[in-house]
Parts: sequence; structure tokens; C-alpha cells
Amino acid sequence: MEEQGAIVTFTDNDQIGKWAKQAVAQAVQTEMINGYEDGSFRPNAHITRAEMAVMIARALKLPLKANSVTVFADDEVIPQWAKSSVEAIRAIGISSGREGNKFVPSETATRAEAAVMLLRMLEKKE
Repeated sequence: MEEQGAIVTFTDNDQIGKWAKQAVAQAVQTEMINGYEDGSFRPNAHITRAEMAVMIARALKLPLKANSVTVFADDEVIPQWAKSSVEAIRAIGISSGREGNKFVPSETATRAEAAVMLLRMLEKKE
């Protein structure tokens, strides 16, 4: 799939809706997304809070610290590939924890959480 100059070669390209292909290609081109280790994109999967944090940090091109530690009570369960992004978006006020100061990285991001984070992200870009 090629849209807007990006070549997208996910193993499950055929599952990406026609209406989303250009946006997915643009997100790949800007390095906001890169898919999973097995080469898939998983367009019908729920997005986790960790995945959302990474995409937002990439979209804002936030500087990330290697070997970051977060301030969340469940820091030990936040995947290493997401920790620096989780902490970076928390530090600038885009995201916060849930009850008990837990980030719950494997939980699905709710629509409300996504809307709040996207609005805060847009405010940071302005």
C-alpha cells in the first residue's frame, strides 16, 4: 500500500479499511506508528494506554530519556519500550494515572481518555 509517498507493508494490509489507509500510511511516514514485531498492524485491535502514550510522544516529537523510570505506582509493569514515552507525556500534562496513581499500561485506552489526551496534545502543538 502506498499513500502520500509512504510504503506500508504490514502483513495484514488487507484488513486495514480503505477509509483508513491514507492515515495509516501518513502515520508510518511520520514514524508515529511502526506496527508490531511480527510485521502486523492489527487494525481491529484495541489500543492500550502504553501504545497511545508512544504514539502521542512520537507525534509531538518529544525528547525521550533512555532507561526512564515513571512516577506511577505500577512502573514495574510498564513495558520498557513505552516507559520514556509514558513519562514524557505525563511530565507535560497530557496523561495522568488512574486510581492509586497507576498508569495501567496494558488496559485499553477509553474513548474519554483518548479524547482528553488528544485535546491536550493539540494544545501542546499550538
